[in-house]
Amino acid sequence: MLGAGTTLNDRYVLTGRLGGGGMGEVWRADDTVLGRTVAVKVLMPVLTENPSFVQRFQNEARAMATLRHPGVVDVYDYGVSEVDGRQVSFLVMEYVAGESLDHVLRRGALGPEATMRLVAEVGDALAAAHAQGIVHRDVKPANLMIRPDGGVALTDFGIAHSASTGHLTATGTMLCSAGYCAPEMATSSDVTPAVDVYALGVVAYECLTGQLPFQGDTPVQIIFKHLNSPIPRLPADVPAGPRQVVERALEKTPDARWPSVALMAEAARTAMISPATLPVPRRRRTMRAVLTITAAVAVSAAVAGFVWLRPSAPASVGRTESPAATPTVTETSPSPPATAKQPLAPAKRTSSPRPSVSKTTVPTPTATVTATETETETPTVSPTTPQPEPTEEPTTDEPEEPTSEPTISRPPPPGEIQCVRAPCP
Repeated sequence: MLGAGTTLNDRYVLTGRLGGGGMGEVWRADDTVLGRTVAVKVLMPVLTENPSFVQRFQNEARAMATLRHPGVVDVYDYGVSEVDGRQVSFLVMEYVAGESLDHVLRRGALGPEATMRLVAEVGDALAAAHAQGIVHRDVKPANLMIRPDGGVALTDFGIAHSASTGHLTATGTMLCSAGYCAPEMATSSDVTPAVDVYALGVVAYECLTGQLPFQGDTPVQIIFKHLNSPIPRLPADVPAGPRQVVERALEKTPDARWPSVALMAEAARTAMISPATLPVPRRRRTMRAVLTITAAVAVSAAVAGFVWLRPSAPASVGRTESPAATPTVTETSPSPPATAKQPLAPAKRTSSPRPSVSKTTVPTPTATVTATETETETPTVSPTTPQPEPTEEPTTDEPEEPTSEPTISRPPPPGEIQCVRAPCP
């Protein structure tokens, strides 16, 4: 078994136990080669026999080795050593001379300003991890080390999920701490950065109140509350800025939370500077988006309505013009002289290029039947039939109106009609 004085790979001598978790223990150790104090995380011997846990432990080493950020603990080495006849995997990290956040919270809750500062620093560290495609999945006070200068360092990437290494969680298992587990971790296998946003919101809630939002006798009860129960209200003395940062991070659906930990960190800094103001009012942005969409739909509907109604207007005008040709019947009945003048103009144009011999033959047999023909064939025969009756009146009126025709061609037609009859010579 591991204990003080145990040496790993003839280099790292364990001096004291710092803490432990579900996957292993963390020890303070001395590096006999470089002469410095380090932190050694040792995987539990029982888990070493499970290839999936060994692979996950190696992934933690690779994940932390790729990160270069002041808020992430540096990784120095990784190795496997034999202890009491059993293989033990271990990870050598930077030793942070301080204490974990859970030890600090045992002495009491933090104020809004200190909480927002912590959220901003942890958010920056998580943003660096997310930029590398790494999701921590186990953000909690035990994995946050408070440095002597007040800075925060993020540790323990043991169950981190990396897009490059794939998902290593076995079917039917869930890797997260129940008190800080996002609701979607219990309902789906998709791991997104939103789970770290939720966990950081729980940490902030615990910092402000001194207790977790959901508690229970078993992890199942706690996770059930994360899924279905509303978040308890923060104390009334919490300002509006920090309140919104925490409440938005604890939304049940990932889309309703902060889009990223970077934006959450920025909002926390704003709330730290001016706690009474809302950092980024999400509802106003939503209302602006709704109003913009509504205005766009209204404008589109107005344009569509204008385009749809526009062709109907000329159609109605065309229909009103068509019955305008029928007033020949109404005008002929009350004032025959006026109707005779209107049809004579087109009759002159048609008769001028052609001799009127054919037209004279048509009205001659119908000289007495003009009354009946005008009633039945008003649209076509009306211009020709009234010629024999008002021959005397239009002859006097026509030379007065159209000045372009000096001589009227209508007097000859009566003479020709008389020539057709027997007393022509």
